[in-house]
Amino acid sequence: MRNSYIFFILLILTYFISNSSSQEPTYLTHGGSVQAVAYSPISSTLIVSAGGNHSIKLWNLEDSEETVLGNHTDTVNSIAFSPDGQRLVSGSDDYTLKLWDIEEKRHIATLKHITDYAQSQIKKVAFSPDGQKIISAGFHLKIWDIYTFKEILTIRHDEWIYTLAFSSDGELLAYGDTAGKIVVRNIRTHQEITQFEADADLITSVRFSPDNNTLASGGLNGGIKLWNIKNWELIGTLPTNGTVTDINYSPDGSILANSDYEAVNLWKIENGEKITTLTGHKGWVNSAVFSPDGQSISSGGNDGTIRFWNIESYHEHEQDLVRIIYFVPRDRTGQYDIWIKLNSLIRRVQQFYADQLEINGFGRKSFTFETDEFGNTIIHHVNGVFNDWYYHSDTNNKIQQEIRSQFDMTKDVYLIVADLSSQNVETQNTCGVGGSLWFESELKVKTHGGYALIPASGKCFDDKVGIYVTAHELGHAFGLEHDFRDDKYMMSYGESPDRLSYCAAEWLSVSRFFNTDTVGYNNPTSLQSLTPLVYYPSSDKYSLIFQITDLDGLHQVQLLIPTSANDPSDGIKLQSCHRIDAISKAIEFDLSFLTSNQNNTIALQVIDVYGNITKQEYVIRADASISTDNFLDVNGDGIIDVNDLVIVAVNFGKTIINDIFPNPDVNRDGKVDILDLLLVVHELDIDSAAAPSIKSINLPFSTSTVQGWISQAKQLATKDSVIENGILRLENILKSMSPKETTLFRNYPNPFNPETWIPYQLANPSDIVITIYDIHSNVIRTLELGYKPEGTYINRNRAAYWDGKNDIGESVGSGLYFYTLRTNRHQFTHKMLLRK
Repeated sequence: MRNSYIFFILLILTYFISNSSSQEPTYLTHGGSVQAVAYSPISSTLIVSAGGNHSIKLWNLEDSEETVLGNHTDTVNSIAFSPDGQRLVSGSDDYTLKLWDIEEKRHIATLKHITDYAQSQIKKVAFSPDGQKIISAGFHLKIWDIYTFKEILTIRHDEWIYTLAFSSDGELLAYGDTAGKIVVRNIRTHQEITQFEADADLITSVRFSPDNNTLASGGLNGGIKLWNIKNWELIGTLPTNGTVTDINYSPDGSILANSDYEAVNLWKIENGEKITTLTGHKGWVNSAVFSPDGQSISSGGNDGTIRFWNIESYHEHEQDLVRIIYFVPRDRTGQYDIWIKLNSLIRRVQQFYADQLEINGFGRKSFTFETDEFGNTIIHHVNGVFNDWYYHSDTNNKIQQEIRSQFDMTKDVYLIVADLSSQNVETQNTCGVGGSLWFESELKVKTHGGYALIPASGKCFDDKVGIYVTAHELGHAFGLEHDFRDDKYMMSYGESPDRLSYCAAEWLSVSRFFNTDTVGYNNPTSLQSLTPLVYYPSSDKYSLIFQITDLDGLHQVQLLIPTSANDPSDGIKLQSCHRIDAISKAIEFDLSFLTSNQNNTIALQVIDVYGNITKQEYVIRADASISTDNFLDVNGDGIIDVNDLVIVAVNFGKTIINDIFPNPDVNRDGKVDILDLLLVVHELDIDSAAAPSIKSINLPFSTSTVQGWISQAKQLATKDSVIENGILRLENILKSMSPKETTLFRNYPNPFNPETWIPYQLANPSDIVITIYDIHSNVIRTLELGYKPEGTYINRNRAAYWDGKNDIGESVGSGLYFYTLRTNRHQFTHKMLLRK
């Protein structure tokens, strides 16, 4: 019996994983800011750095030997090795590019970038993949012969060029300019293939993938965009914290690295998931490159250092997991049977979520928690730095501070089980705390991490209460707020909560933690208030309309409001939710119940189809001076503009009985019709060139809808100058809305089960056929949509619809599919994921 007991203890201890602090990378000091670093393509122990101190330095990493190859007379912006590693080219703000011999460590030649007798600073240099040519970028591009040092060709461009890249086969050259445009040329024929906008201001980096299937670009406004080289369509956007300064692929193309402010980010190309963020630099990181063997990264920044990171350990880590930490203060002894307790707890909570999503119609799905190769629950044992009493106050912050030194809490959800003598968290009446980590700006964007802190014993941990507490706090980590609409809801503080609300289940159905195969792309979500954020005190009619847009596709929006004195806790709570199956939609919320307060802080929280979460707060306030006497100023903001037109359009066809605010019934005849539209549009400043205000807002109506309004207006029995002018301006709106190019958008929802909608727009009328293929190029379904006029086909009532069945009516299985749109002139292809 005694031997069995000892074996049992040893078995438990095998499931505890000790984590030491992450190893600091080694670094070298260049002297002055480091603008560029480059590995020799033939040796992972040879690296070159250059930057603000004008020097170019060669480093032998085996012994940290430093050799100064030479100097420019101004900042060196770019360096590049020849493919055979024998030569190096450098480009500088001193208007020169220089060629260096690596083996002999000597200067070979100096060339000047001159066009039309004007010198240009050099912002980027590169060797062609065959090593026969050098290219320099600044004002215009120049291609040089590597042997004669003669200029072969000048490629003129209207804007400064800060970045360029060759495809690995040497066929294509891509470059980006200070207007945010990327141009792609065929080097062999010298013909331009395409150009497109990839940033609102400046392209800072472009890079072809090693397999030549994808072009990655980064810019001033942040976000890494991945472009499909076959059709130059946007595949997805990887969300960064700010300006992207450099982009590079790993040699095998499986990982992408980018540098920005104080960070180097690693991304998994397969699904766009962020692998990790490497920190250590102070200030901007200007360059991040992979070693030839792909096992390490070198980065250089404004702090004058070159840092080296071993990334082997980051290749295998699975993302978006719940990871369990057992935290024990220094003066306490851990429970010998804690693994059994936590293993049972996490599995019962996982089952609760699976049951609830299934009951609400979203399939049997739940979060995934960390296990070993045999499926056994992994529990990380962390010993506290201080004694037990220290953690009895400010518990969450103190414990998280210690855990963050060992774990990256921005990637996974951490269930922290604290073994404290108090058997509570923070205060005597608090059983647990949970929440999310956010990127803070005007819009809050949730990271892929979160936390839930619970005690390891006592009434808050044991039996059913422990399941409720854990499920509740994990809900906060997954992005759910308190929901006091029903005491039975898990996110309430009811006595016997036993269910998720439909809003919560719908939200979690696309959560990254409930769908581990979701791609990591994230185009930013935008929220725009179309109505004023003021109301008449104690008004019984007040609503807000928001235009919500996300090119990935929207899933749900939640209205969060302040808690009241009758609620069991302070803070914010869920008021209502709306399902959105669209790229852009105007949503109205009734807030009349808040008008008795002088001011209120509300928030909209949005989750897109990839599980990306965005939150924006708004302060709404009472103002006794507002007036709605000018019925044309529908939203009461003092200006008659497109926002007023949108409110009328959203309510078109409705009957208005009472005097509401905002009131879309402009002429107060009890119905919202074509006359109300014409009255508002008559006041708009819209000329035939299409006013910018029309283009700057995502209008919640289609070109065919506007055409229908025009037809109705022309059929009116009497037409005065207001109506005639209104018709003219509707026609100008129609012109501004007409698509300038034919485009296939991404389907929504995606992933989907079992149905999805495929949006597109047509610049010209055409016969439309959409064909759906499996990954082996077998035709699964053909949708013959017939002849379609020009316009946008985005909303559910206009987009193409697929019910997830093949041509003989059979439901197809889970997997990756491709859909192709064919018009009389164009063909586009995107991929989509069916997940059951």
